[in-house]
Amino acid sequence: MRLKDLGERALLGKLAPIGYPPGAPLPPGDDAGGVWMGEVAWLLKTDGFLYREVALLGMGPFEVGWRGVAATASDLLCKMGRPLGFTLGLFLPPDLEEDFVLELVKGAAEAAGRLGAVLLGGDTNAGEEVALTVSGFAQAEVPLPRRALPGDLLYLAGDRWGRTGAAIWAHHRGRSLQGFPEIREAAFYPLPRLELLALAGLLRGGLDSSDGLAETLWQLAGLGLRVDLEDLPFYPDVLAFAGDEVAAKELVLYGGEEFEAVLVVPPEAEAQVLARAEAAGLPLFRAGRVGEGEGVFLQGKPVPRRGYDHFRP
Repeated sequence: MRLKDLGERALLGKLAPIGYPPGAPLPPGDDAGGVWMGEVAWLLKTDGFLYREVALLGMGPFEVGWRGVAATASDLLCKMGRPLGFTLGLFLPPDLEEDFVLELVKGAAEAAGRLGAVLLGGDTNAGEEVALTVSGFAQAEVPLPRRALPGDLLYLAGDRWGRTGAAIWAHHRGRSLQGFPEIREAAFYPLPRLELLALAGLLRGGLDSSDGLAETLWQLAGLGLRVDLEDLPFYPDVLAFAGDEVAAKELVLYGGEEFEAVLVVPPEAEAQVLARAEAAGLPLFRAGRVGEGEGVFLQGKPVPRRGYDHFRP
């Protein structure tokens, strides 16, 4: 079967178990993989992308390098992994200017440093266009899988919901982000939340949201559960940018590139989770709950499954 017919998620489902170690800290196909070193899990994540596919209007190499580390770190942090180091694999056209490459790596180094981590080198290769592969590793004492039980609560961490979607929408339509500084900041300099680590040991499950909130929730529902959204976060600037709540809902559900976490909270731990999050300065939004059944619903209405897929237009 051709990849465009199979789709990215189905392909990953077939690839993930190949060679994966039994008894690993996380199941195959999760946001990151890992091995046990004594009582501590060492987690690894690799992410790759073409420069032209992620460089929004007004972005330069510094911002794209930053974004590469942010994307990889987000997968590690939603697994309760503290990022320690990153490496870069660069594919570069031979006629590219040196300053471009230096800015790309400086952006990656800056994002890593903001997360308390470092760059540890990498590799350079000639290519027809600029592409990056970013690998990151982390330590987790209590690694957090994709997991939920009926009755669990759903919380959205962070405040980029809808904002990154607005920036991507603006890029594809040539719309200026002037007057929307928080939307621009969310898309140009996303930083995953180290504050998530304050919740270690309290959560049932966690998922990174990069392909869009709806797709992330469908991945959770794929565990054999029903996801019921009771509400969505609508920030004033996203509403102003979108023009109405209907358009804003599209940005929140299908925007993508949030690099935020969807958290599954046992009801008995809710009060403690909220207290720790407040103490750590982590924004949390209660979006709904998990139940028996299948599918994703918003206020009782089905949420169509749409999200980014590398092999489908």
